[in-house]
Amino acid sequence: MYYNADTLQYIQQLHQHVQHQDKKIQQLTNIIQELRTDVERIKNKPVTNIERIEYKFDQLKVEQLDGTLNIGLNPTDPEQIDNFDVQQKGINVNGVQQQLRDQLFKQCSQDVNQFLNQDCAGFIQQAEKHYGLSLDDPHRKHIIEDIRKQIDSRIQYYINGQPLTEQDSLLEKKQEILSKVKQDVENSIQHFLQHFPKDTK
Repeated sequence: MYYNADTLQYIQQLHQHVQHQDKKIQQLTNIIQELRTDVERIKNKPVTNIERIEYKFDQLKVEQLDGTLNIGLNPTDPEQIDNFDVQQKGINVNGVQQQLRDQLFKQCSQDVNQFLNQDCAGFIQQAEKHYGLSLDDPHRKHIIEDIRKQIDSRIQYYINGQPLTEQDSLLEKKQEILSKVKQDVENSIQHFLQHFPKDTK
């Protein structure tokens, strides 16, 4: 069979095109196989479970102190604690007992606020020296005001933690609650300053 030059050239071009397409198909087949292998490897790879993230406070630098510090007076929701105490102890808060609680709360609140206004700044300064810090007055005021926001619920927590009767001495109860609240305030300040970056001015 005789082919002219144009026909031979066309057949040769067609043959080259088919070879090129065959090579391309083989490349795509290889890529698909690699992707399948990767997918299977990912499916069989164990899942990473991050259980705990710890922040290093000494690596942080605080340039501006805004917002709420929440330095630890209320680790849980006071209302939940109150409800739990009532349910567990079977406390019947009648009218007389509620009046005693309200009176005790008012007295404790006044004394704790007096402590915050007069003595708390001095305690913060002493704690600063202990931890090698030097805060300015706005920082100290911010800490005190943040504590003040949490004080009422903390006092209420301690009041609700015990039943009251007319025979109880409100003065003794008040001193007991004040001691616990002040200790909470001091502990929270110490804990806050202990983790406060030392290069913060």
